[in-house]
Amino acid sequence: MERSAHGRLIRWHPGAYVGMGRNKTLYALEDGIVRYTKEVYVPPPRSSESREVICRLPKGAILYKTFISVIPTAEVGSFKLVTML
Repeated sequence: MERSAHGRLIRWHPGAYVGMGRNKTLYALEDGIVRYTKEVYVPPPRSSESREVICRLPKGAILYKTFISVIPTAEVGSFKLVTML
């Protein structure tokens, strides 16, 4: 496991195969290629975030969040049947 990012604010959010520690440290759950993506964020309608942040945005504005994802490397199919039960 390798640490990808850490800090108090969540600048990067965990995506596929990425975990988050107690101190908001992101780490890879699998070996592979790291990808950063920006995705449109729509908060739940009754959350405090929608009342505090979304209401202040101009009409038609789009909120993006950056996600870190890991694309796992393909496993080599080297299984060999030894005996059958």
